[in-house]
Amino acid sequence: MALVTSLCACSAPANLSSPDSQPAQALRPLPITYLAPSPTPIPSATPIPTTTPVPIRTVWIDPALPESIRQPLTGAVNDLIAQRPDGAIIALSDNPNADVRLRAAGQDSAGVTVLTRVFAVVAPFPSVPDSISFTALSALWAGDATALPEFSAPDRPTTLFMDADTQAALTLLLGPAGQTAPVRIVDTPALIDAAWEARPAALAIVPFDQLDPRWKLLWLDNATSAQMNLFDKTLDEAGYPLALRVVAEGDATLAGHLPTTTNRDVNKLAIVAMTGVTALVRGTAVQMERKGITYPAEAIVDWLVTADVTHISNEVSFWEDCPFPSFNDGVSMCSNPKYIELLKYVGTDIIELSGNHLWDKGWVHLSTTLQMYDELGWPYFAGGRNFDEALRPVTMTVNGNRLAFIGCNWFGANWATDTLPGSARCGSNDPHDLDLIVPIIRRLADEGYLVIATLQYEEYYFYQPTLQQARDFMALRDAGAVVVNGSQGHHAQGFNVTAQGFIRYGTGNLFFGDQFEYGAHQTMVDRHAFYDGRYLGVDVRTAFIEDYAKPAPMTPEARAEFLRTLIQASGY
Repeated sequence: MALVTSLCACSAPANLSSPDSQPAQALRPLPITYLAPSPTPIPSATPIPTTTPVPIRTVWIDPALPESIRQPLTGAVNDLIAQRPDGAIIALSDNPNADVRLRAAGQDSAGVTVLTRVFAVVAPFPSVPDSISFTALSALWAGDATALPEFSAPDRPTTLFMDADTQAALTLLLGPAGQTAPVRIVDTPALIDAAWEARPAALAIVPFDQLDPRWKLLWLDNATSAQMNLFDKTLDEAGYPLALRVVAEGDATLAGHLPTTTNRDVNKLAIVAMTGVTALVRGTAVQMERKGITYPAEAIVDWLVTADVTHISNEVSFWEDCPFPSFNDGVSMCSNPKYIELLKYVGTDIIELSGNHLWDKGWVHLSTTLQMYDELGWPYFAGGRNFDEALRPVTMTVNGNRLAFIGCNWFGANWATDTLPGSARCGSNDPHDLDLIVPIIRRLADEGYLVIATLQYEEYYFYQPTLQQARDFMALRDAGAVVVNGSQGHHAQGFNVTAQGFIRYGTGNLFFGDQFEYGAHQTMVDRHAFYDGRYLGVDVRTAFIEDYAKPAPMTPEARAEFLRTLIQASGY
């Protein structure tokens, strides 16, 4: 019981006051102070930036264009995509309603031309015909296999060779080929060999910049103008019917950013006219005295002055006291200095000095002749004031083409020495060796020059080369020369052509016309074409020397007979 009471007592509330203590003061709440918030300043209003949409311009390339044309066009558009001209985004499109449309030009095209692809009509080089009618070519394309009988054979009609890209381009230019058209599509690398196997019943069409010395470029008659020659730099290309032009239609501003390209840029084309023997003596000089100093060149001057480089192989030195000429002056020759006006008249650019008559009246007259050339600014090669200068090549860059001229006198006479002027030797010990000239040709070719090499060889009075002549001339081509010219040839001689280049064994007399052999009156001006650092081939002009002095263009009949003779003599 006592335990329970004790437990209860423990649970009773404690008495917090005692009789002696004061009553506790009541707790008063602390006052609360409210602070009015200061107004936050509002910045002045600024415009919310907005994004200006970047313009997008689209370009469509006609899928009907050949791949060889679509590829550079695509590259040009991709360049614009990277450049973003005027800040625009450029995109290729499959939509023919794009901002700019690239398509083949038609008669009603209103756009600007951005690409031109010129095509050449060619035949294997050993071919007699020089030109064709565009009307006849169109008929052949339409299906008339008999339209060009001059390029057929008794056992087979004409075949027109081309690659697939050229076929696509011609389809845009001429429409689809007829079902019976004798067109044969060949891969590009095999095209020349296929056409050569089919000659003489073979023609081909190739892009201009893919010409090769094994092709003969044909002149094309479009029935409304004179024959058109793509190696003629004055050709009005606007009238040439085998030029595919791609125009840019639509947005003129965007189209103006596309580059303009062509595969026949005359600023990349160089024409070099190589000629035969010039000797302003005997009958030629007599006629110059009678009929005027420029008389010998008046019928063919255009062949020479229109070339970028006109070569003259002048075999005779000038002499102030040279006797008045006659037909009986023999083989000891000189020229009156006033005759140099003829060389000026034809636009001479470079002189060859490999001739055999430079010393006929003494070496001193060669020295004064070289001074005349120096004063006129005419470089010379294959001869000079001493041994080293005689073998020194002349190099030049013509419309971007790096050309080199080198030559020597294989036959003999008037060779330069360490102290005397004269022609260049071909060999160091045996004059009939080529050990001096061949290394120079190799070096020039390795340096990227297009080498034109000349030889003053033994004088033959027949069309075909001898076996030794062929070996020697081919040795210069094998060394790297793309053109080898026989400058000795009073009598015209044949040729040899490969992918490496062109050999003319004898060009014939130019201004030296009183020899009696018929072949000594036949002559050629070989106009060699170089384009964008490549040798494309030769345009052969033929003449017959009249009146003992004057080369005149051959008639078509005489030219055809002459070409047949040269082709046969050359083994083709």
